[in-house]
Amino acid sequence: MNSQTTSLVHAYLTDGVVSQVENGDELQNFLHKNVRNPLKLTLARGEPNYTNYTADFKDVIDYIVCDENSTVGHVTPSPNLSDLEESEGCRSAIFPSDHLPIISDILLGDTD
Repeated sequence: MNSQTTSLVHAYLTDGVVSQVENGDELQNFLHKNVRNPLKLTLARGEPNYTNYTADFKDVIDYIVCDENSTVGHVTPSPNLSDLEESEGCRSAIFPSDHLPIISDILLGDTD
């Protein structure tokens, strides 16, 4: 999944429902009332501190999502903050992509 933690996509996939809002957002309130995610999904490696770290944007926008029947094995740790700061973040010789790698071994559960 590629989305910020405050997004409707994140809420739908991790909570199974989009939150209702009081500010009159018609689409979000429609989704809250009418759309449910029947899958019981979880974040395979929890909520990392960051998956994108640049000079003007630092946030978590990448996740590994699996169902509740899956078993999460090895999780590769996130880079140290000091390494990111020293290399001036993403798109550097050390971190050539604008996204940090998130890696986890997952044994998929029974789908019956």
